[in-house]
Amino acid sequence: MATVEHRAPPSGAALAAALARPEAYAGRPGTVEVRETHISWVFLAGDRAYKLKKPVTLPFVDYGTPERRRAMCEEEVRLNRRLAPDVYLGTRAVVATADGVALAPADHPDAIDHVVKMRRFDEARTLAVRVSHGGEYYPALVAVGQRLAEFHADAGAVPDAAHATAELHAALAENADTLLALAPDPEFARQGAALARFAEAFFGAHRDELEARARTGRVRDGHGDLRAEHVLLEHGVEVIDCLEFDPALRIADVGCDLAFLTMDLEALGSPVAARTVLASYRASGGDPGDDSLVAFFASYRALVRSKVALVRASQSGDRSRFIADARARLALAERLAWRARRPRLVVVAGLSASGKTRLASALATRSGLRHLNSDPVRKDLLGVAPAARAGAAAYGESFNRRTYEELGRLARLELERAGGVLVDATFRRSEDRAAFLAELGGLPAASVVVECRAPLSVRLERVRRRLGDATAVSDADADIVHQQVDDGGLADDVPAGHHIVLRTDRPPAEVLDDLTALLDARLARGGP
Repeated sequence: MATVEHRAPPSGAALAAALARPEAYAGRPGTVEVRETHISWVFLAGDRAYKLKKPVTLPFVDYGTPERRRAMCEEEVRLNRRLAPDVYLGTRAVVATADGVALAPADHPDAIDHVVKMRRFDEARTLAVRVSHGGEYYPALVAVGQRLAEFHADAGAVPDAAHATAELHAALAENADTLLALAPDPEFARQGAALARFAEAFFGAHRDELEARARTGRVRDGHGDLRAEHVLLEHGVEVIDCLEFDPALRIADVGCDLAFLTMDLEALGSPVAARTVLASYRASGGDPGDDSLVAFFASYRALVRSKVALVRASQSGDRSRFIADARARLALAERLAWRARRPRLVVVAGLSASGKTRLASALATRSGLRHLNSDPVRKDLLGVAPAARAGAAAYGESFNRRTYEELGRLARLELERAGGVLVDATFRRSEDRAAFLAELGGLPAASVVVECRAPLSVRLERVRRRLGDATAVSDADADIVHQQVDDGGLADDVPAGHHIVLRTDRPPAEVLDDLTALLDARLARGGP
């Protein structure tokens, strides 16, 4: 008598391989395309799509048992029908067959797993593709902002919203811990730790505001994963892939929900699209908070995406691609953190060759602030090339004032355009400082003056090295360095709460780390 071989039903990657075969589907489509994320596989078969959840247990998601995965499939359908009712068609059971697997009604007694059944959509008609290809399409962006404002209004206030602020705090901590645990190298870990410090400082300074927003109905049962690739523009505005596995990641301040999308649009290289969606959301009655709060939420969301990329790196053979994505999101999180924490005006001052321009350049890269430097501004006024030598008259009293007036004018315009600016000059003479402030319209309340200091020997060595650099813009030489013996009373003109002194005879990255740590400490205690 022949024995019957009983095999364990496939699961995980083996089940995904079985579902990638056309034989698993009614009508046997010619091909099955597979998409993979850190927590699921999606199978594109004909005009339908089927999502299988991975049997993973992570700090932020539990798909560890078939029962849990079925429950999460059902919850995903329920939640996503709010924003995409025609996309989510229900759930299906996966059953083992002699040839592999097949799909069956959701309540089939022999189910080995479950999938979400969806209408297949045109992947070229997502907001991500539209923006990535340079076709931002203003009316569509406005419609997205309007739809999300309506969605949040219809979601209704959450009865236990008082817990949302504590849940956000816990999510910030979990995200930081996971990022540090998965960090691919010490530099990544250092940046992640610095951003965790910022998030803790901002949260502490704004906790009362966040709790007040929760009490007044700004916490809603939202989406939780508002990526541009999840916004469909095929039939009006539809949004898919709402988070179902952890309500705490979905039930949040509406600003935090919306900021996921604005962050993602910036990551795609379109801050204009992000601003358009945000403005439309506000014009449609949504209240995401002020720009600083939205930037804080967006920085947190960028760190979430960085964490997800690191999780994918641990699952994939193409580790380098996901780590590169994690680094890009980390850098975006830092720029957004500067937008949330930063003073409207950052002045980097100091004697010639004190290292101020190197620091200002590093700060401009990290923060995204426009960098206005006195040397090219002066030479532009003269009509000479940046690397050309300016004559002695260019540094006389009259032309100095003209240069600082122009710096003040350009800074004022940038403040009006972008809300923040970085100015780099010696600011050594009181009359030059007065000319700058007069054109600027006064020192903004949210401003900081960073004074760079370095020993004379270091400054002299820097100008010596510059003599052989054909691209150097500064005209300062050893004679000028010797003549500058004090700061010209800078400390007397700058309020103590706005003045930071830094030793700059160190690598610019170290100096910038110290600056951000000082600013975060001030932020935590509510200072300017």
